[in-house]
Amino acid sequence: MVKINRITVLSTAIVLALVLATPARAQFGGILKKAKDAVKEKAKEKVEEAKEKVVNKAANAIDNIAEKDKDKAADKAADKTAGNTEESVDTYFFINGSNLSKSGQYNKLISLYKQNFEPSKEALAHESFANNESVPSGYSKSYKQMYAAYEHLDPKLFPLQPYYKYPAFYALGKDRLFNPLAYYLDMIKMFLTAPMGYEGYEKLGIVGYNATKNPELVSADGQKLAMQVDELFRYPMAARFFADPNCKSSVWALGMLLAYESTRVTAVREYAVSGNTGVADAKAGLMFPYAAGVSPYDREVLMRDVACVAVDINLIATTVNDFYEMVETSKEPHLKVLYMLAGNEMYKHILTHHKDYERNKGKFNSQLMAYTRYNNTPEYAEIVNAAVVTPEPPTMALKAGAMDRQLNAQVLSIARQKVPGALRVVVINEAWKVHYNGSVPTDRAVRAWVVYRNKKGKLEAHDYSFCQDYQGGGKYGAMRYKGVGLQTVYVKQ
Repeated sequence: MVKINRITVLSTAIVLALVLATPARAQFGGILKKAKDAVKEKAKEKVEEAKEKVVNKAANAIDNIAEKDKDKAADKAADKTAGNTEESVDTYFFINGSNLSKSGQYNKLISLYKQNFEPSKEALAHESFANNESVPSGYSKSYKQMYAAYEHLDPKLFPLQPYYKYPAFYALGKDRLFNPLAYYLDMIKMFLTAPMGYEGYEKLGIVGYNATKNPELVSADGQKLAMQVDELFRYPMAARFFADPNCKSSVWALGMLLAYESTRVTAVREYAVSGNTGVADAKAGLMFPYAAGVSPYDREVLMRDVACVAVDINLIATTVNDFYEMVETSKEPHLKVLYMLAGNEMYKHILTHHKDYERNKGKFNSQLMAYTRYNNTPEYAEIVNAAVVTPEPPTMALKAGAMDRQLNAQVLSIARQKVPGALRVVVINEAWKVHYNGSVPTDRAVRAWVVYRNKKGKLEAHDYSFCQDYQGGGKYGAMRYKGVGLQTVYVKQ
């Protein structure tokens, strides 16, 4: 189990330097996961009813746009902002939103940014920034406005309530402002430098209640709680986004969270405890706070929907260009990957799905050009592969099996034909491994370490297999090469 203060985090000072010392376009990063929302089957009459509503609402939306086109000034203003009218926003969610948006169960959450809440007496008593009028860097709303909105976050997707009792998971106050970014940058590098399919990394743990280290993780009824460790950035980034989506920092945070759900990351990411509901650690008495059927990814699906209506399309477009420019300017290979994927995914799934895109798409040719260049092309593959860092193999003493003395000379002779620079072999098996086709033997095989010097001159060994084919009558043929294994080790001397 992970303690918050033991997680490797870039210092706030370093993160501040990164954000404030670079151009605005260098402050963003992220990848949009292709959301896959389950479609519920409905009775035929319900489907037809829904179709009719869609047609009517779409027609109304077109009429509204036509009327606005008559007013040149109004149309110009509409190009600059995401929200034309309440009708156009509602129509977008109804026609283009995810199933979560269409369900209506999260209407208050996806419209949270429109509200102007006041902090409660309880919040003012417990959180010093609850009445702070200053606006944090990169945002458009004050601490007071955002924290007041936190009191109205949907408890299904934000179960840690009230917010002021969970300062680490809401990253409260000025000193914690960049903590989510720090956690994220530390973790994303590990994933983007990992070989695809590599299983050697430690699985992501949980952050659980601890009386001295994590005392905040207790529910209102006294239940000790746990969260997946990546919730230290997923949770606060999402909370900030719903409170204040139309600002640079929130668009950046959206990119970070979408990046985290990309195939490139999920291919190497594993959790020590699967899921986000039920028992997290029976021995420690820890429970996850989410109800069955709810996950952090649901929040991120809704964030995408909100971005397509509440965020200025020009901010989205500028951010896409920023991502692609940073592919050229970033010196660290894994950051080149991050920004390339961010540009691709935000272009494809946010910009081109924005409710104002069709009326403005002629303005976005530079984004299209970059997307065409970097989306699943040879250059894309080259950038991804350049970031991969092959982990150092383990060092071990090679232990010979009983078959080594009998077969070593034969195996070495064959190995030298297959492995350039082979120095010696160590046969691993204690006995032949007989393979069958049904009840009939096909061959008998052994595995052996083939030792050689790598490019750095270090003794290295890889496992190979060798066999004798079955000839019938209980007899086997000459030894031959069979195949290559998956293990590479440094040889302990």
